[in-house]
Amino acid sequence: MPLAIPTRRMPSPNDISTFLADIMGRPVQSVEKTVDLADTGTIWFSGVFVEDTGTVSGAYITDLPGAAYAGASLAMIPKPVADESITTGELAASLRENVAEVANIASSLLNGAVFPHLRMRDFVDGIPDEVRDLVVKANGRKDLELTVGDYGTGLLVLLAR
Repeated sequence: MPLAIPTRRMPSPNDISTFLADIMGRPVQSVEKTVDLADTGTIWFSGVFVEDTGTVSGAYITDLPGAAYAGASLAMIPKPVADESITTGELAASLRENVAEVANIASSLLNGAVFPHLRMRDFVDGIPDEVRDLVVKANGRKDLELTVGDYGTGLLVLLAR
């Protein structure tokens, strides 16, 4: 009889808060909250995580405020820059680069000794079809509302297969 394939352990909200606070150098609070990824009124960004085989097996999905505040916080960019991105509906290039780095590092939250290693392949606007497929197939999902220091609040969904 074959052994079952283990399920990736999803980090707790506290694990995620602590991890992100360490990266950003400021407090991060997280609260579990159901996130509707089908909400067409929300501007989404996705860090697409793949195994070494190229199989999409994880994702870091955040809304525009989550992306702007994480990106600004990482590089100590003033809050008004993040607020301006949210107001215009366009993530500033510097914030995009920084939140992509946060997503890239966050892939380590999903790695473990008995699972194929995940790494970020892309950081993209929206939620690509391959990530939407993963939403249905994912063995693990964490939906959170994150408050980044005194910057503000955004949404985060971590997915893993």
